[in-house]
Amino acid sequence: MFFLYSLDLVEWLMELNIEELEAVHLANLLCQHGYFFPVGDTRCLAIRDDGSLYRFQAPYFWPSHHQPDNTDYAIYLLKKSMKNKQKHGLEDYEQEALARLKKLLCHKWDFIQLQAEEQANLAKDKKKGDRLVLESQEKSYWRVHRPPPGTVSCLEKTPLANRKVKKKGINDLKREKALLLESLNRPKVKTSQIVESLLNHCQEYIEFDAFVVGVLPSNPWITEDTTLWTLNNREVEVPTEQRVKLWAISLEDLLNDPTGIKEFERYLRSEYSHENILFWKAVQSLRRGGKSDIEKKVHDIYNEFLAPNAPCEVNLDSSTIETVQEAMKKPSRYTFDAALLHVYSLMEKDTYPRFLRSAHYRDLLLNSLHPAQKKKFFNFGAGMKKRMASSGAKRRPNPSHLSGSSVDLTHMSHSLEMEEPSMSSRHSHSTSDLHDLGIPGENLASSRLSSPSSSRDNVPEDNPHTLQVPRLSPGGGEPETTSGVSLTVPSRPASVVAPWDTEG
Repeated sequence: MFFLYSLDLVEWLMELNIEELEAVHLANLLCQHGYFFPVGDTRCLAIRDDGSLYRFQAPYFWPSHHQPDNTDYAIYLLKKSMKNKQKHGLEDYEQEALARLKKLLCHKWDFIQLQAEEQANLAKDKKKGDRLVLESQEKSYWRVHRPPPGTVSCLEKTPLANRKVKKKGINDLKREKALLLESLNRPKVKTSQIVESLLNHCQEYIEFDAFVVGVLPSNPWITEDTTLWTLNNREVEVPTEQRVKLWAISLEDLLNDPTGIKEFERYLRSEYSHENILFWKAVQSLRRGGKSDIEKKVHDIYNEFLAPNAPCEVNLDSSTIETVQEAMKKPSRYTFDAALLHVYSLMEKDTYPRFLRSAHYRDLLLNSLHPAQKKKFFNFGAGMKKRMASSGAKRRPNPSHLSGSSVDLTHMSHSLEMEEPSMSSRHSHSTSDLHDLGIPGENLASSRLSSPSSSRDNVPEDNPHTLQVPRLSPGGGEPETTSGVSLTVPSRPASVVAPWDTEG
């Protein structure tokens, strides 16, 4: 018997001028397709670098030479069930497959049973080594072609679309001809006009796009605050300002909002012209209602809105009424489409513009809600900020110690003694301290206070513990040397060495 390690398989493939990574990938594919298999454990059809042994599959079991069917699988399962159940017992999914195949192939189950018994008797006459090799080959073969549930198989066939083309009849050709003639007579629109209309649409609705401008007061998917959903329920007593502004874009946006429909109907009732919106609501209920009530709803709508002397008669022309009466012979959800189109155009041209100009809409806009953005309470990086603030408080003098023209810096010596030697080499007079002294920012460079050499020059000989800071002239010229700010400098501890007193 001839066995290989996974390293031998990869090196064998690398002899074909294949890189190592590609050789490993190709070896896995060959194992998953069943051209060689692991000898010990056939559950994992992949090469492993753990000393596992592999064996090439017999050409009879190659997927390119032999494709199994349900009869072959039933013979294998039945033959396996005849062996010692402790060593060769069927797994749970194999037992379910055997019971299912027994029902499916009941008409030839006797033949399958005879074949399984004959193959089992022939296997007993073989040597033990050859019998073990054949069993491992069969087991790996069926592991590839009938994998356990949930296992991805490389040989699984994808569903194919039905490629049968139905032969076109005379009616199909006539319908296709009518569509082509209709497309020829359709007016053409330039691409530039389409793009311009899309841009206008985007600019008009951009302030209502939650992905662009965000949501107020907060995003409930991030903050777990459901106030946004409460403010934007289908029907609310007081709508938000953004919601009311959306109603002014088009009648369609108004009628898509249940709260907008309610406010629009309230305004129309105040003007005694609410029959159009009631008819629109009745037709929408007919379209979205159940199929069993269609005929009854059609007659009820006609008697209430379209019949002569109806309680809420809508203003329709004679041709539209005739079209509706003809459609009522076969009642459907779309019986009143012609009348609905006429009523919608009337509302769009007459009542909707009056609603936008009315005091009712202005009051809605003035009394609408203006949700404010809530503060975020994220503690991300809070510990780092506290440490930075505490370290900064140690190094920087407190502005509250400033009094007049002198600064008491005695506390700095104590802070320097508390710091490590690596931190003591930092310059104690930074340019940020000059802002506390009242020196303008544009003249910071001319003061040169942070320069070590200039700081030594401004120390008087008679009092080495005082630092003279020159005062700038009002015109921004040369600094005055006679008057300035005197800073009391504490005595430097012996452990602290200034950077300009060290060589290098």
